[in-house]
Amino acid sequence: MTAMLERYEALVATGELRSDPEQEAAAERLNRLQRELYKTASSKGLIGKLLGKKAEPPRGIYMWGGVGRGKSMLMDLFIQTLDIPEKRRVHFHAFMLEVHALLRDERKSESGDPIPPVAAAIARNVRCLAFDEMVVNNSADAMIMSRLFTHLIVNEGVTIV
Repeated sequence: MTAMLERYEALVATGELRSDPEQEAAAERLNRLQRELYKTASSKGLIGKLLGKKAEPPRGIYMWGGVGRGKSMLMDLFIQTLDIPEKRRVHFHAFMLEVHALLRDERKSESGDPIPPVAAAIARNVRCLAFDEMVVNNSADAMIMSRLFTHLIVNEGVTIV
């Protein structure tokens, strides 16, 4: 599959995108993250398992900027060119609705802290979780996301973008 930066540069070369140094810098960083994700995927293979090494997930990326700067377009390119099956791109509002539903179900079981099993459920088939339009509007969601993201990253090995 074409690397993200190659795809971005091709879009600029054909005139579909205007050259933008800030977008290009973000594309370069996202491209590096793709390579880091591929490295951790290979270390999870048979040899990595035999050697007993646990691959550290790469650090995620947080992009911000004004409306119309190309954040969503770059995220789309990143996911489209990321050649791993365990990836997910989701709008943050939809994700929060899902998290609240999972928390509600988990609390019904009264089995203790609901965050670890919710994080495990989210991470079951995901190594890279990419958000679009991430906005936290209230302190309750901020507390949930702080604990959930910590658990996803530290305990489940998920890279968040």
